[in-house]
Amino acid sequence: EIPLRLVGSEMCIRDRVETMAYAGEVPWHGLSVEVSNALTPNQMMKQAGLDWTVDQIDSYATLPNGKKVATGMKARVRSSDDKVLTNIGQIWNPVQNEEAFEFFSEYVLAGDMEMHTAGSLKGGQMVWALAKVKDSFVINGRDRVDSYLLFSNPHQYGKSIDIRFTPIRVVCNNTLTFSLDSKSDASVRVGHRVEFDADAAKKA
Repeated sequence: EIPLRLVGSEMCIRDRVETMAYAGEVPWHGLSVEVSNALTPNQMMKQAGLDWTVDQIDSYATLPNGKKVATGMKARVRSSDDKVLTNIGQIWNPVQNEEAFEFFSEYVLAGDMEMHTAGSLKGGQMVWALAKVKDSFVINGRDRVDSYLLFSNPHQYGKSIDIRFTPIRVVCNNTLTFSLDSKSDASVRVGHRVEFDADAAKKA
C-alpha cells in the first residue's frame, strides 16, 4: 500500500510538472523524457518542450454591457497554445526561453558543463534549465558532491530571473524551490524592470 501522504505528493508533482527532459538518473516522479548528456542547450530546450516564445499583448476587460476596455496592463501569451501565463504592467523586459538556454552555450561548447535537466512548471509560468559542472569532489572518500548551474526563467508577475550555482539537482517544483531558497555565494537575480544582460550576469 502507498501512504496517502505520498499519493498527495505525487499528485502535487503531476499538477506542477508540465514538460521536462533529463540526462542521467531518472527523476523519482518519472514525468520526463530521457536525453543524452551531449545535447547542446538549444537541443535540450526542444527536447524539454520549451521551444516556444511569449508575446506581450494589450489586456482588456469586458464590461457588463459587452464593451471591452483597455486595462492598462499587458498579458503574456504563450505562442504554442495561446495560453495567458500572467498579466504584467507596461514596464516589463521579457527573457525568452531561447535566451535562457543560450546562456549555457559557451560553457557547454568549452566542455566545462553538460545540460542535465530542464522543464516547465505551473503550466509554463516557471521554466528552468540546469547544467552539470563536470568537476565534482568527494567527502570522506565516499560522498560525491556535484555542482550545477541553474537558470530559472519565470513568466510570472512578481518573479525575478535567478541564476546560481547549486548542489541540488532540480527535477520538480520542490527541488527548484529548495535551491532558490538556499544561500548561494555565486548567484544573481535580475528583475524584469531592467533589460537582461547575459554578460553582466556571467561576470556577477
